[in-house]
Amino acid sequence: MVDLATPTPVLAAGGIADGRGVAAALALGADGALVGTRFHATPEALLAPETARAIVAGRGEDTERNSVLDIARSSRWPAKYTARTLGHPYLDGWRGREDELAAAPHAQQAYQDAVVRGEIPALPQWASEAIDLINDLPSAADLVGTLAAQAEAALSRAGRR
Repeated sequence: MVDLATPTPVLAAGGIADGRGVAAALALGADGALVGTRFHATPEALLAPETARAIVAGRGEDTERNSVLDIARSSRWPAKYTARTLGHPYLDGWRGREDELAAAPHAQQAYQDAVVRGEIPALPQWASEAIDLINDLPSAADLVGTLAAQAEAALSRAGRR
């Protein structure tokens, strides 16, 4: 991709949650790395603290790509781009039945009512499969320092081989 995009800068994205992932992206020619879910698990993230804790506690197998929650929330997000989220109670009832859900306004209203009652989270808990690499809640500043140190160490090791 880097060769095709030159001279446009390329950022690697998807599943990068530690310095080794950043180093791998750089070693493959990317100009940088987009680190998403890892930054959700910081106090500065603009999401509910329980979501950050769920990311730390979650595992890759706890995530799935789906459009159920977008349909239920009447999201205007393009349907062809499904989101990866942690499990959600609403998913269990509608998984694989997206067309039926889209045609059932009463089901979408039931979702909204359950959110208002506090029975289900108001927002999906977006999370990548890389949550297996996330086991703490550092500050964003500390995380940047850690990512840089890990990437530097990984690139140094690679250069010695």
